Amino acid sequence: MQIVSEFTSKKIYGLAGVLLLIVLAFCLRQVFAGRWILPQYFSVGPVEIHFYGIFMALAVAAGYFLAIKRAAKYGINIEQADGIIFWMVVGGFIGARLYHVLSSFSYYYIHPVDALKIWNGGLSIYGAVIGGVATLLFVRKIFNFPTFVKTSADRQFSIFKMLDWLAPSLILGQIIGRFGNFFNYELYGYPTNLPWKMYVPPQFRLAPYQGFSYFHPLFLYEALANAVILFLLLKIIKPAKAGALFFWYLLLYNAVRFGLEFLRVDSTYFHGIRVNAYASLILCVIASIYLFLPWQNTINSSPSPSA
Repeated sequence: MQIVSEFTSKKIYGLAGVLLLIVLAFCLRQVFAGRWILPQYFSVGPVEIHFYGIFMALAVAAGYFLAIKRAAKYGINIEQADGIIFWMVVGGFIGARLYHVLSSFSYYYIHPVDALKIWNGGLSIYGAVIGGVATLLFVRKIFNFPTFVKTSADRQFSIFKMLDWLAPSLILGQIIGRFGNFFNYELYGYPTNLPWKMYVPPQFRLAPYQGFSYFHPLFLYEALANAVILFLLLKIIKPAKAGALFFWYLLLYNAVRFGLEFLRVDSTYFHGIRVNAYASLILCVIASIYLFLPWQNTINSSPSPSA
């Protein structure tokens, strides 16, 4: 009976997933064609609730539940997981906003109050990773979370095991978060006439592209690529050593981001260089060094559990 019940549950979830994708595809078609114009917020009395904020909250919630589901594989109980995730969300949020503000400092220097308007977008994944990892190091040291390993050699690399635990949650949050960018009409590429082109209302078109109506839907490109990466992390990649799952995430995501960055109309430049493209390239190199250089194979660290 239990096997039958589990099989039935999987069929129900699968059917719900297919229906959700059909509805999503229909809605995207309407918006991309310009038949529907997305609102950025709705009001409840005097309070404005922004869709960007809703999707950020959904991203955190989804990442949290996935992390809780996988915590036992890494020797982490619910109470410990709650503490780690809470502080990482705080640190990641601060890092994400700070990175964005600093990378666009010339604008925020003139408009300092806008730095607080997070509902307008502007949360960098690079800053989120930096802030999250820094917080993880702090939390593990201060609160003495377990090392999840038994040998002294493995203990040195236990931080990598924690990163392996959280990597799928991070990419899941990114998938959902990109739809917050969608509602803000803030992550699109150069003008295009491809069949899947996306209509952008005039008030959201950046200079010098005000005369164009249709653009590359970069948010969707990245969301789809991230969905593939999530599948690979959870089902295909078998980490050979602690940290491998996280560095595969780092490599795969930044390889995608490097390519997409050259389609963006709002890239951050420094002396003519696309800052985030080269940040992605550097992270790809770092991840490759960890994953593929022969000397890494001599590290005496046990692999993380399969995702």
